[in-house]
Amino acid sequence: MAQSVIEALLRSKIGLDVNSIGSSAIASAIYQRMADCAITQMSSYLGHLQDSPQEWDALIDSVIVPETWFFREPESFAFLKLYVLSEWLPKKPQGVLRVLSVPCATGEEPYSIAIALLEAGLTSAQFHIDAVDISKQCLLKAQRATYDNYSFRGNNLSLQKRYFQSTKSGYRLHDKIKSMVNFINGNLAVPDFFINTQAYDVVFCRNLLIYFDRATKQQTIRSLERLLVEGGLLFVAHAEAALLMKTQFVLVHQSSAVAYKNLSNHQKFVEKTDTIPSSYKSTIHPQLATQNRYNFRIKDRAEVSQEKPIAANNINTDLLELAKTAANQGRLDEAVQLCNDYLNQNQMNAEAYALLGEVQQAMGHNEQAAQSFRKAIYLQPNHEAALTHLALLKEQQGDVDSASLLWRRVYRLQRQKDDGVELE
Repeated sequence: MAQSVIEALLRSKIGLDVNSIGSSAIASAIYQRMADCAITQMSSYLGHLQDSPQEWDALIDSVIVPETWFFREPESFAFLKLYVLSEWLPKKPQGVLRVLSVPCATGEEPYSIAIALLEAGLTSAQFHIDAVDISKQCLLKAQRATYDNYSFRGNNLSLQKRYFQSTKSGYRLHDKIKSMVNFINGNLAVPDFFINTQAYDVVFCRNLLIYFDRATKQQTIRSLERLLVEGGLLFVAHAEAALLMKTQFVLVHQSSAVAYKNLSNHQKFVEKTDTIPSSYKSTIHPQLATQNRYNFRIKDRAEVSQEKPIAANNINTDLLELAKTAANQGRLDEAVQLCNDYLNQNQMNAEAYALLGEVQQAMGHNEQAAQSFRKAIYLQPNHEAALTHLALLKEQQGDVDSASLLWRRVYRLQRQKDDGVELE
């Protein structure tokens, strides 16, 4: 089947785990590209794809759905400023802070980093920001640096007034901020990514690892260890926390952001044990509950205005897949209803309870989310996502003992996977 071949090629080229977004999403991207190329047969499109590097770029752009906005997870940027002022600057008063944003998508994250560092009192001569993405289309938009209100969702608009100029086409970032970010087309999934580049003091790599297959995850984590200086800071999404066990990274104590330090082998030995990293006993900020394993996508206003809510009774498709689609489109109430409809027919499905919990968590309904995660774990004791999310919720609620027990279970699962043990 041509789609299976294309999926295998996507896995080999960009490390994509097909299950992370679903075959239906990939099929939708393929059919869109076929229509754009005026090709009616997928087998013919496969041949065109293999002969055209440009078409590969276009397909990757269609498959990858960048979801970003200015100062997304504001606690990360607050902690960045604290780290720079209290730790980095006193040690290197004459130094240049090196920051990497990967993937940078359409530029909101690296520009937010630049603004945060300026707000912390640094001058443009005191920091260097590299922003990397595999999508050339995303980079073009980032370099244009003109955004609509959707890129400022949930944020203090005073920053918009200070650093952007209102135009007919949107809000245009001031040129002085644009000049502070160096955009690069690149693929973090390749083994030699930035192999000869000077290491960074800070790396933002959020909501990327969750889309990679297992081998690419491991390889990428090794690259991140190499790219970050000893004692440097790594920011990831909270759903990726379990992936950094048994690595050189240790969660920063008392940080409201999901931030890790890159440790030396000696420090790693001292601060980590074979049971659970003690640094996992940190308090997770409640706003982290808005992030999730599926990286729920909120479409732009033009897309939303043209779409109708999903009607499960009119589509002969798995309700659980419809629930994932609704969640990814930002229709969280609808996703909850679809999950419940599915569970009314499939009461013993752990994956449905886990998805329901993640949607409830994204809505801020933490008690309901915890109940859904517990049901998923009851049905499938080794459900890693449910265990991870419940552990984070327990930490958020201050229940350190329960969180530690859950983290131990997640850690054992990671060790069993690494050792090649088959899990039931």
